[in-house]
Amino acid sequence: MINVTDSFVGHVLNIYLARATDREVLNTKVASGGAVTAILNYALDEGIIDGVVTAKRTNGLEGKAVVARSRKELLATVGNKWSIVPFASRIKTKIEENNLNQVAVVCLPCQAQFFGQMRDFPMLETDFGERIEYIISLFCMGTFAFETFINYLYLNHGIKGRDVRDVSIKGNIIEVYHPGGVLKLPIGEIYRYLQVGCLVCTDYTGSWSDISAGVIETKPGWTILLARNKKADELIKNAKKRGYIEVRDGSSFIGEVINGAREKLARAQRNMMCMF
Repeated sequence: MINVTDSFVGHVLNIYLARATDREVLNTKVASGGAVTAILNYALDEGIIDGVVTAKRTNGLEGKAVVARSRKELLATVGNKWSIVPFASRIKTKIEENNLNQVAVVCLPCQAQFFGQMRDFPMLETDFGERIEYIISLFCMGTFAFETFINYLYLNHGIKGRDVRDVSIKGNIIEVYHPGGVLKLPIGEIYRYLQVGCLVCTDYTGSWSDISAGVIETKPGWTILLARNKKADELIKNAKKRGYIEVRDGSSFIGEVINGAREKLARAQRNMMCMF
């Protein structure tokens, strides 16, 4: 067991660098090594889960909650969303509509906390936490206040929301991909368009999840995975054994994750001081 004493990322059992072995998954992914997609594909193939509830980009930066039950449907959901998808309020309907009993949920840290608490400490008969098999949280520095950010892009750069093909972060620059090329914006300029709740959020990795996943700058093309419990660790190891992912020890890269977590915590503390 790797002893991670830094409290910024929560409890961690093992840390991996991983990437998909499926070339189509690798070619489809724009942000990482596609390890989450590959692990979930393994879990579906083996019948460990019967569905994945995640978000899918629909139009520009807009997204919606969907259920993926196959490799093809999973591939249709890859990529950054960068806007809040009304996820938690719709997941129960999605689970019941699709008659799912063992689902994996791919979500943001704030949503992972909601699902984790509901699963581990059920309070109501209407809860559906017993149907959640795995919670996978993606690293998150915040999501845009959708309409405000779209207005900013159009008024300042002439880019319509429906034309945004992707958004990614490289260092301190946010890149907005559109039909005319790539717009590069300093992160400091864009922070003002994040959701207010994101500006006071302290959780970067999703400490309530089973697996946290994200990218680090020094290993492009790879996904760093934080396995937080034995069940999650076995899922990753078994996906490797069955050839869905290749895996390396990722413990030497935890410092980069902690830096991101520390930066988000410091930002939240500064903003909270201004509010009260």
